Amino acid sequence: MNTIIQTYQLTKTFKAEEVIKPLDFSLRKGEICALIGKNGAGKSTFLKMLAGQLMPTSGDIYLFGKSGKEMAQTKKRIGFMIETPAFFPDFTATQNLEYFRIQRGVVEKKRIAEVLQIVGLANQKRKRFKEYSMGMKQRLGIALCLLGNPDCLVLDEPINGLDAEGIMEIRKLLLKLNQEKQITILVSNHILTELQLLAKRFMFIENGVIVDDLSKESLDDKSRKQIQLKVDDPAKTARLLEQTYADIEYKTLPDNIITIQNHIEEGGEINRLLVDNGVLVMEFRIEALNLEEYFLGLVGESEK
Repeated sequence: MNTIIQTYQLTKTFKAEEVIKPLDFSLRKGEICALIGKNGAGKSTFLKMLAGQLMPTSGDIYLFGKSGKEMAQTKKRIGFMIETPAFFPDFTATQNLEYFRIQRGVVEKKRIAEVLQIVGLANQKRKRFKEYSMGMKQRLGIALCLLGNPDCLVLDEPINGLDAEGIMEIRKLLLKLNQEKQITILVSNHILTELQLLAKRFMFIENGVIVDDLSKESLDDKSRKQIQLKVDDPAKTARLLEQTYADIEYKTLPDNIITIQNHIEEGGEINRLLVDNGVLVMEFRIEALNLEEYFLGLVGESEK
C-alpha cells in the first residue's frame, strides 16, 4: 500500500459556512508534503479531520486503505501533532513520555530512551518541561509523535514561534526521520521559505480549496524566474509587450518597474524591442522568485 492518506470529496461546514470544500487528497509513502495556506485557509481543520479531532460533514478518509471503524487501528501508525501537547510542567521529558506511554498502551519502555535520542533530548534528563526552550518543547512534541513507532507524521505548524536556530534543528530532524527512518511527513506552516528547504511536494490551500498541488521540480520550474524592468515609460512598455506577445504575462509595479512572468528565454529580444521603440531601459534583470512570492501570486489569482 503506497498511499498512506486518501480523502474523497471531504468537506467540513461550521454554522452553514463551508470551511473545507470537496477535497480530494492523497499522501504517498516516503513523501514530505507541505500544506500551505494563510490563516483561516482551512489547514488546521483539514488536519484535525485526519486526526479524528473533527468529524467531516461529508466525504471519506482512508488511512493505509482503511476507513470507518477499521481506521482506528491504522491511525496508530500515524503520529499527529495538531496542537501543542499538554505536557506536565514539573515533569522531565522521561516522566512526561512515561505517562503517555502508559496512556497509549505502548508496551516497550525502552522506546522512551530511543525517541529522546532521535530528537536530541537524551542529555536533558534532569531538566523539567517548564525549563525547556520553545525548540525543546517542539522536539518533545515530535518525540511523543514517535512513541508509537509510526510510519507517518502529521504536523501542524511545528516550527511556530521558534527562532532561526530552533527552526533549523526541527528541519534537520524531520529530514533525518524521512531519510533514515523512511517516515512519511505531512506538515503545515506559514514560513514558506522554510518549507521550500524541507518538502518535496507543495499543496496550496485557499478558502478550503486546493488551488495547486506541485512537486518540488514543478514548483521550481514555475517560480524560478521572472524578468524585472525599470523603464521611463511603463504605459508605452506595456503597450509594446501586448502588441508583440499575445500571451504576455506581466505586472506593473510602483517606481516604473514592470515584471514579466513568461517569455523569459526571449529576454534579449524584449530588451531590443523596447530600446528600438524609444523606451529608456534603466534596469533589466532576470530574478528568481521564492515560494512565498509564488504563493501570494497564486492566492491573488484565486481571489480575483
